[in-house]
Amino acid sequence: RRIGGEIIVDAPLDDVWAILTDYDNLSTHIPNLVESRRIGTKGNLFGSEPGDGNHKCQLYQKGAQKIIGFDFRASVTMDMVEKVLVSGNTVNSALDPKTLPMFMPEKRIGFKCIDSMFFSEFDGEWQVQEGESSVTGEPQCTVSYIVDVRPKGPVPVAALEWRIREDVPTNLRAVKKSAQEVGL
Repeated sequence: RRIGGEIIVDAPLDDVWAILTDYDNLSTHIPNLVESRRIGTKGNLFGSEPGDGNHKCQLYQKGAQKIIGFDFRASVTMDMVEKVLVSGNTVNSALDPKTLPMFMPEKRIGFKCIDSMFFSEFDGEWQVQEGESSVTGEPQCTVSYIVDVRPKGPVPVAALEWRIREDVPTNLRAVKKSAQEVGL
């Protein structure tokens, strides 16, 4: 099952990125996430730190939710890979040949399940792209989340999918709130 969502955040990219890459403290920002901690770094460039766009780590997370009246706790260990991308286009180039290309910064965190008793697949990506508000001109980001989920064992797939679908917007709103209130 593929589940995803997107939200607009009235904050600079660095503020959103600071929340998403605070791996050891994500549970303070994201509801239903009971624990989040780095358990190792693999393949990092010398001196790579969380949030620098080159960081790779293994992240252990444990979530807790109610699914059809039952307490459901699941944990997953994932390989996390940060990427900094730049996409851009030329603005008004036909009208003004001196106009420089406008680049909209974009950062991503890819994740892939490497160990879980509950999921054979829990792979996806966070994507943050900066722009500006058409009303205020202030920095604004589009934050997207997508995950491919495949449970292991006798898990009611429809109930699990429903629960995750319900949680994605809640989690995106929580990231928005943290980025706007706490940020970098």
